Amino acid sequence: MRLTKPAFMVVLILLLNCPAFINATEIKIGMVDFQQVVEKSEPGQKIEASLKKEGERMEAELNKDKDELKSLKEKLEREAMVMSREAREEKEIEFRVKARNLQEKEKRYRAEFVGKQRQEVDKIRKVVLEIAQDVGKKEGFTIIVSKVGVLYHDSSVDLTDKVVKALNQRLAGKGSQ
Repeated sequence: MRLTKPAFMVVLILLLNCPAFINATEIKIGMVDFQQVVEKSEPGQKIEASLKKEGERMEAELNKDKDELKSLKEKLEREAMVMSREAREEKEIEFRVKARNLQEKEKRYRAEFVGKQRQEVDKIRKVVLEIAQDVGKKEGFTIIVSKVGVLYHDSSVDLTDKVVKALNQRLAGKGSQ
């Protein structure tokens, strides 16, 4: 479940103002930049490379279809004057159908790509959450937050590199699984 920014701030304020925490010897806060984890980690880099390859394949296929559509349009424009009216209308309908199919294919590919990207990133997100919880318990952190929404942080609370290292170790040899 994802907390909204105001809800997160309320929880943080309550935690920091709670008498149990005031009497505690130390409040230890950590921060993880998930975007950096994805960019720096081996599994994240493999996912990015895989998605880039898939995106290039889709783009090449769409460009091929666009070129065919462009050729059909040029042919239609060249031969329009010598065609019968019925033949010209038939070719125009064929062109419109192919143009609509191309638009639908582009939308489908975009949705597939975004879905695959989300699925792959969610796999990493689950492992990063487990790692952050492990680090929090082992090293006695009171709270570990995501960098999203953090306006300032001291570099001493940034656990991103530690999480990247743990992620690489945990998923070594497993690909993006």
